[in-house]
Amino acid sequence: MGLSKNEFYVKDLVIDDEYGTISSDATVKEAANLMKEIGIPDLVVLENNTDKILGVIGDFDIIQNVVAEGSDPSTVKVVDVMYIIEPVTLETPVEDAFGRMRDLQVNVVPVVKNGKLKGVCTIQDCWSYIPDQIVDEVGLIPIRNTKVVEFWFASVAAILALLLGVILPMAGVFAFFDADQSELLTYLGIADLRSGFATFHLFEARGTDFFIPLTDIILKQGGVWVLILINSFLVLIFGIIGMFSIIYNSFIDIRYAATGKLIRYIIPSLFIVFLIFQWILYSIVLATAVPSISYIIDGLGLGMSILSLVLMLLAILRDYIFRENEFSKKGLSEEI
Repeated sequence: MGLSKNEFYVKDLVIDDEYGTISSDATVKEAANLMKEIGIPDLVVLENNTDKILGVIGDFDIIQNVVAEGSDPSTVKVVDVMYIIEPVTLETPVEDAFGRMRDLQVNVVPVVKNGKLKGVCTIQDCWSYIPDQIVDEVGLIPIRNTKVVEFWFASVAAILALLLGVILPMAGVFAFFDADQSELLTYLGIADLRSGFATFHLFEARGTDFFIPLTDIILKQGGVWVLILINSFLVLIFGIIGMFSIIYNSFIDIRYAATGKLIRYIIPSLFIVFLIFQWILYSIVLATAVPSISYIIDGLGLGMSILSLVLMLLAILRDYIFRENEFSKKGLSEEI
């Protein structure tokens, strides 16, 4: 729910009257040629020989629904690839117009006056009017300017999660497990009685004076070690992608635009899943090793992994941590 200091309407925006229209019986190729000719990325689709608005076709619709599908643009009709969005009027609140475009993840909505097309409104037109209207009431910690704080909180948390969960373990600063290095060498078919511990990291095992990549262990033992190596790459890949998706999404939130669940939740969550799976795989392979290997959990490594998982989870759930404080809401209420 939002509190507004001003109620803005579509009529308060600069309506783009340099728009293009195209008949519903036109082909996608004709639409693309018209876009190129008049230099705009979207066309309002009108029912053949009438002023009835059917929808909007954008250049992205052509790329995604025609080019990417391998269809023939000279035979596909615009009505088959356009998106349908309810037009707004000059008296429609800006927040409603923005919401229609955000929900469909599109850039343009037609504007009508007395039932006739007057122009188009873009999601960019609405951006500068939205921040003053929305008050974030979901969250535990009351602050001012929630979206900016959430951006910095999520960005720092995601970077630290990558550092603690991926970069430092990969650099050998912490390990997953510690094992008796003489028993590890025996497991690998190397006769050696040296004492001390070997540590297991993302891509290798390290002893007091030796370094064994997981690929070398796979050559001798195969099996689950292959899964460990594959999962190590997944931890690295989704740690990096997850960090950037968190930063990107929290920045987009500042602009009050919407992103899909894949980028917002699923990708960073996969980092959490694969990092947990890394611990499980290592514990399985060490517990079932023949000949047996004496091993213990690396306490520092476990603590840092847990902290990394918590940080990434907090970054994902940032919307539920901060909310607009009472002072901010009171100030807005007094200005209504």
